[in-house]
Amino acid sequence: MPHIGICKLQTRETDNQMAESLQEDSGLETSRDCPAISLIVPVYNTAAFLPRCLDSLAAQVFSDFELILVDDGSTDQSLSVLEAYTKRFVCASIIHQENQGLSAARNVGIRASKGAYLAFVDSDDWVAPSFLQSLYSMIVGTQSDISQIAALSTVQPREIKQAPEKQRVLSSLEALAEMFETEEYSVCMRLYARSLFDDPEGSETFPIGLTCEDRVANFKLISKAQRIVVSNKIEYFYFQNLGSISFGALSRRSLDLLAADALVLEMAEAYGDISIYDWAADRSAKGAYSLLVKWARFGITEAALDEKAVLSKLRKRFRADYPRLMASKLSFAKKLVAWQLRYLPRLLKAEFRLLALIGPKHRKAVVQ
Repeated sequence: MPHIGICKLQTRETDNQMAESLQEDSGLETSRDCPAISLIVPVYNTAAFLPRCLDSLAAQVFSDFELILVDDGSTDQSLSVLEAYTKRFVCASIIHQENQGLSAARNVGIRASKGAYLAFVDSDDWVAPSFLQSLYSMIVGTQSDISQIAALSTVQPREIKQAPEKQRVLSSLEALAEMFETEEYSVCMRLYARSLFDDPEGSETFPIGLTCEDRVANFKLISKAQRIVVSNKIEYFYFQNLGSISFGALSRRSLDLLAADALVLEMAEAYGDISIYDWAADRSAKGAYSLLVKWARFGITEAALDEKAVLSKLRKRFRADYPRLMASKLSFAKKLVAWQLRYLPRLLKAEFRLLALIGPKHRKAVVQ
């Protein structure tokens, strides 16, 4: 059974008054017993990055939130870091469980949450001080079901130049199309109304055992929403870990991309709009291509993975998807890579070997 820490029931009058004022304007019921936002942070062996993340959460201007920290069986010092930081928050709790993966950790956090709205932050990322305030004022001020800010991938904190803020209110269909077009699948840049997580069949929001879980969860949530408000203000910062799964060799976990895309395609068909289905089909057509590019660049290092069998499966899928991939809105540069992968795969691998020889400093610049 998970261990749930103690939530300190304190209040900050200014933020409570602001939250209640916004809720009253929108017609929502208010309660001193329930926070406006439940902020869920899954943690697994990120002790080196946790202080940066938690410092940014402790610095939030908006404080009417509960912080739910889910330690997913960390074997480093993550749990000790979490315990040291809880006293810095008005309301914080730690859930400790055996390792079950990111999706399971988030689902546990959702079940433990009490807020009217739910937000997610990954434990190696960080946010701007106005992150929660911006999301909350947008979602309540426009009576939307989801609010969304912009995010930036970076190696370390740095000053950024913000463009003049623009907000747009989208329908479910418009937001889904934009999610596919921009490939902004992360749940961490959005705030969600609690009602979106209700499922009459009792299914979990995040698919257990899959990576690329955000695209599945976001399709579920956005497809239920009536209104989504979107801002171009950069408030979330992804830690661009060049040693992570996104930049590493092809692995068994990498192959989850195909399963995740299949789930999204199934939901897109049920959604009932041909344009959304086409977007999802285009995304699915990129799956084998993306994995073969990863293989061409980094190879396969997982001993348990049968390279010959995996490549045979991926190449067969890639050839089947190739016509749709080349007819999609894929950029010219990526279509050129796809063409090389289809007809001159050895040349593509040679180009990646050359890229590897130019050194870490230059590789980082290319990746960014």
